[in-house]
Amino acid sequence: MFAKIAAAAPQDGTIKQKLVKSVIFAAFAAAIAFVPNAAPAAYEQASLRYEVEAPEKLGLKYDVYAGGFKALNAELTMDLDPKAYDMALKAQTQGMIGSLFPWEATYATSGHAEDGKPLPSMHTSRSNWKKNEKFTEMQYGPQGRLLKATTREDNKTKVKKDFEPDLTKDAVDMLTGALQMMQNTGTTDQCAGSFPVFDGKRRFDIEMKDDGKDTLEKSKYSAFRGEALRCTLKVKPVAGFKKKDQNRGWLAVQNHTEERNKPPTIWFAKLEENGPMVPVRMEIASSYGSVVAHLTGAQKQ
Repeated sequence: MFAKIAAAAPQDGTIKQKLVKSVIFAAFAAAIAFVPNAAPAAYEQASLRYEVEAPEKLGLKYDVYAGGFKALNAELTMDLDPKAYDMALKAQTQGMIGSLFPWEATYATSGHAEDGKPLPSMHTSRSNWKKNEKFTEMQYGPQGRLLKATTREDNKTKVKKDFEPDLTKDAVDMLTGALQMMQNTGTTDQCAGSFPVFDGKRRFDIEMKDDGKDTLEKSKYSAFRGEALRCTLKVKPVAGFKKKDQNRGWLAVQNHTEERNKPPTIWFAKLEENGPMVPVRMEIASSYGSVVAHLTGAQKQ
């Protein structure tokens, strides 16, 4: 069912750095790292439950194109067990864009399930942007409460143990959030809810809305063929944001999509009848250009 994508044409060197960083955040640090919740009220609202009947390990590969040119690839690994879970994401820029804007990142989360809720135990993220490395580690208690966040950047290490309630209350890390998003769509067969995320610095809500279903065709870019659930996404800043953040990263992209009345859209589908719901496509149409992420391969491990 799955096939590799042929190499893309040379990248357009005029694509701005803002677009590249926005693509990176929009496609994965947000899409594969979006939409979480650990609060009972929000679980009730979005029907979010951790439901894994048998151990399963799945690897997913994605390619991201900006303006028709390959900009980024990523691999998401999910190791799911009825009582625990591990998730990992690796991503990096490619081609001419990779030469002009070298960026790579790895994200990893380990957690457990309690009373039907996925609760993170440890989350780490490591990114390199033009040889500048940033590392963040977040440690959680048994009930999923954030206990400590350690950040290393510019040869400086910061450890934070006291968090304002508006930053961390009811929020989980981005990979646990991605897992909840996939399980929510699989359980309800629709997109709905508003979910809190804390990335170690900022707290935001992801609002997900149902936008119907599409039948997607396999192509030289995409390995998926079949019916998929279409969902729109919106990020709502809650705490930890500065005024300048409104015009950077995902929020900059979101502003441009709102101007065009074309919200960021992500498609979910099951690759097998009894398999988990996973992202198979994402599309962002901003004034910077069209950005599309395709599922290019999947493998049980």
